[in-house]
Amino acid sequence: MAAAKAKEGRAAGPLFMVGLPGPRLDHAARELVRGLQVGGVILFARNLENPRQVWELTQTLQKEALAAGGLPLLIAVDQEGGPVQRLKEPFTRIPAARELGRTATPAEVQALARTVARELALVGINMNMAPVLDVPRRPDCPLWERSYSSDPEQVAAFGEAAIKGYLEGGILPVAKHFPGLGDTTVDSHQVLPLAQDPDPERTVDLLPFRRAVAAGVPVVMTAHLQVPAWDGRTATMSTVALKDWLRRRLGFAGVIVTDDLEMGAIADTVATPEAACRAFSAGADLLLICNRAESAWEAAALLERNSARGPLLAKSCGRLERLRQQVPRRPADLEQVKAYFAEQRK
Repeated sequence: MAAAKAKEGRAAGPLFMVGLPGPRLDHAARELVRGLQVGGVILFARNLENPRQVWELTQTLQKEALAAGGLPLLIAVDQEGGPVQRLKEPFTRIPAARELGRTATPAEVQALARTVARELALVGINMNMAPVLDVPRRPDCPLWERSYSSDPEQVAAFGEAAIKGYLEGGILPVAKHFPGLGDTTVDSHQVLPLAQDPDPERTVDLLPFRRAVAAGVPVVMTAHLQVPAWDGRTATMSTVALKDWLRRRLGFAGVIVTDDLEMGAIADTVATPEAACRAFSAGADLLLICNRAESAWEAAALLERNSARGPLLAKSCGRLERLRQQVPRRPADLEQVKAYFAEQRK
């Protein structure tokens, strides 16, 4: 069955970043990497035990990917800091962005991001789903603690600093969540937020993203958000949001990744495979499915069956191939990993 599925969906496989079941490469994970030939994986607490285990997992994943398709995988994690930090001690503790905004300077944020990036790179992770560039208006915004400030200029400055630090440390940063969740009061993990700011230009929310694009951020993540001033669709599945605003008006030429397509904001009304197809047609390059692997197989098959999507598929695969070529092919030495984290424990 896996061979048949792989044959049907393999051309679209590189468009997917998927979650894995556990901390080891099991049969399901191997089929995603070898069979479907996904473009990336994202790691969660269920996949992470200690630095050595993470290093072993990432090296095994990369060996499978290189054997299957010749390009290294994008291996991502949410290592923002504060309430969203998947890798715990002995990895560096990262304060919440709100705390950094109160107590640190952009230079200090850049240095911290550089340290975080070097630790991630040591264990074979090459992408961090950070920084958060949302500009929360009030404390009841779900992004309050995860954002540097309610001042868009400060968010922009700290975001630029983090992006530079991650790149200096050898990690691909991801600016999120476009076009900004700062004017919302409900959590998109549960329900679809509605933008409250009536400004059709979204001046406050887009400033940090404009600056991030100018700073060379290679990846931008979409928000599951409806902006009535733009259209009636969720931004992740909106051509207006992704092609008109992000690509044309902000001039972003890198990779657009969706937020998890299994979140309540999407999944309550659209099945994940169909959501993936809609997001891809709207302009997304990398489709994030964090839990149900079968959805990635189904979505890849759906995408491939529609020959009209061929030119879009070629463009997105080209962007992803260029991004994956930036990923180091040579792993860090295990002894170096052990020595670094032994020192961190002291």
